[in-house]
Formats: sequence, structure tokens, C-alpha cells
Amino acid sequence: MTGLQPFRGQVVRQDSAHDVVSPAYDALSVTQRQRFRADHPLSYLHVTRSAEDEPDAATIDNATLVARGRAALERLLERELFVSHGAPAFYVYRLVDGAHAQCGLVCEVPSDYYRSVAKPHESTRAERADLLAEHFLTVKAASSPIACAVRDDGSLERELHSVTHTEPVLDITGDDGLQQTVWRINDVEAEHRIMDRLRGEPLFIIDGHHRSAANQRLDSQGVSLPVLTTVFPEQSLHLVGFHRLLTLDDDVDQADILLAIQRRFRVETVSDVATVAPGQVAIVLGGERHLVHFDERPVEGGASILLGSLDPVVLEREVLESIVGRFGSYQTAYTPDIEPFAIIEADAIAHGQIPIFVPPVAIEDMMAVAEGDVIMPAKSTYFTPKVRSGVFLRVFEELDDVCSE
Repeated sequence: MTGLQPFRGQVVRQDSAHDVVSPAYDALSVTQRQRFRADHPLSYLHVTRSAEDEPDAATIDNATLVARGRAALERLLERELFVSHGAPAFYVYRLVDGAHAQCGLVCEVPSDYYRSVAKPHESTRAERADLLAEHFLTVKAASSPIACAVRDDGSLERELHSVTHTEPVLDITGDDGLQQTVWRINDVEAEHRIMDRLRGEPLFIIDGHHRSAANQRLDSQGVSLPVLTTVFPEQSLHLVGFHRLLTLDDDVDQADILLAIQRRFRVETVSDVATVAPGQVAIVLGGERHLVHFDERPVEGGASILLGSLDPVVLEREVLESIVGRFGSYQTAYTPDIEPFAIIEADAIAHGQIPIFVPPVAIEDMMAVAEGDVIMPAKSTYFTPKVRSGVFLRVFEELDDVCSE
């Protein structure tokens, strides 16, 4: 088969959704995830657990970790918390966060076809992809759709919006205020129009690079699993910055780092930072806020030249590696631009970190980089709101034959 296919799975029950649907994983700290799991014993976060969230984080191996995830899924299945709505179908998945709303198409994509059209733009870690591959083989299910963008002239967006006038199969609002609504597409002609409209279109991965890498790793090993995917029209998406939080060696003087940055870039000391524009980052050093103005904005060039000019890449290459790294080792943590800068700054300083505020990459630049087969550093983009785990469930019956061999 080629092209996007109807979803062959289930949707969480309306009366169970508040207990099952998980928050965005990387928007929570380890402590917050641990607390959430303790307070929500049926959350899908128990299935998609990571080693760092476990009480035995220092000693646990992947096999034990994914076995715990499988046991958690079995508890959900025993309670019949997900329900089928008939034959395989496309679904419309709308997320509303404050004034922003976006509709995506939930489907599944055959692995070989996915490999031909999926366009990543961020680097991945081999050990994380290995863990997720083992997760798929052991848990035998997927609930976290890989989010992709497609170029759209408005026709796909109109098609999806037309479905939202029908009765939804799920409508929930979480504690974080995110409203999630799901509709089943029951119109066969609309289904065919969507399949024809998207056949051969590049799918730009906006969230789920490691899940994508895990699927393709399994495919190379002869295990072909469909890729649970939500496809969003490009114009509906909201892309924000992904900020850096640096931890330096104790003997490093921040004044020396600032002086080195001033020798390389134009630096403007400001009283407050509420936002950062393309071509600059904001960094807090020595108790003061500074705008660092980058000077690498080419007017034209190929994907590699474009990549080299993007703010997260310039920051990584020219500031972190070339300047900060000169003064010793450093550690980098990441936080998305979903809270006011003042809150992020205060929290970072309280933890002995240096916050660096980074503007978002333009969606068209992200697409150009992906089509040029060049890769940004990890955590270069952050799309919000994120699709959530626990809304959809695709059990991989395909693995029964593989595991019995």
C-alpha cells in the first residue's frame, strides 16, 4: 500500500480521558512527571516512561523499563478504557490552547511509504531511538502520534474544518486548559479526497523524531510497523523558541564569557527581556540581561548555508562551542518558550543556571532545511500545543507473528 491509511485503532473513552491522557512529556521536569504519575495511576505516562523517572533510575535497564510500560498498558486494556468506533477511519484531532487552535488528520502510514516521504530536521540520539524501538516491540502499541506538517494551499485545512461541524467522539479539557476534540470522518468521498490530496506529499516531522528513528530502525531489521501520525496544515501551527539553560564549572567567571562574546558579536545590555527577534538571543550573565546580535543572515543559498545561519545553530557553534567551551565543560538543559521569560529566568538562576533565550525558527526555514537533507541540533524547534499520549491507541497485531517466530 502507498499513501496515508485510515487509523486502525481506538480512542480513549470520554469518561476515562481525564485519567488517561498525558501531559506533554518534555514540558515537565523529572520531578513533575514523577508527581503526575503518582497522582494519576491510569495515565498513559506510565506506559511511555523513561529511565530518569524511575526510582531505580541509576540501575534500571531498557528491558525492565519497557516491561513496566507493557504492564501499565495491560492494566489500561483490562479496564477497557479505549473504545473502537467501527471500521478503520481517518480522524480529525483539534487542539485549542487559549486563542490558538489547530486541526490535524490522524492516520497511519505504512513504514516503507513513510520512509520515502518523511522529512526530519533535528538530530536524534541513538540510545533514545534504541529504547523506543524496544518499547514498540515489548509494549506492542503506540499512542503518541508523530506530528507532521504538510504544505497546504488551504484545501486540507478547509476539509478538516468541515468535519468539526459534526458530533465529536471525544471532547475534553485538561487541567492545563488544553481542549482536545476528536471527530471520526464518516464521509467516504472526503476520505478519498484526503488520500488523493496527500499522496506523495512530503511529511515534515515537527515532533517525534526519536519515534520516527525507532520505527525506521525496526523496519531495517525486517519489522515493519505502521506509523501513527497526525498531519497538520503548515499554516495552523504555532512554533516557539527552545531556550537553553547552561550549567558552568564552578571556577568559570561569567564576566570572562561576556567579554569574549562582546569581542565576537554586538552586545546590548538591556533592563528587561520580554521577547527575542530573529537574528539575536538574550543571555543573562553577571546578573544583567544582554541581547547578542548575530551577523549571519544570508540573503540566499542552499540548505546547508541556510542551516548555518539559523539562530539555534549559530548559538551552538559560535557561542556555546567556540566561546563557552573555551572556559571549560558545560551542561545544557532545554525549556520551551511556554512561560514568561521572567519566570524561566528566576527558576534558572535559582538552580545555578544561565538562561539563554532563543527565537523560534521560521516554519519555511525548517521545511527548507528538511528538504535539503541537513539536520539542525537537537531541541532547535518546539511546536505547541503538542499532540498527547493516551488519546489514541494503536495495538500492533503485526508483532504477534514476529514475536512467535
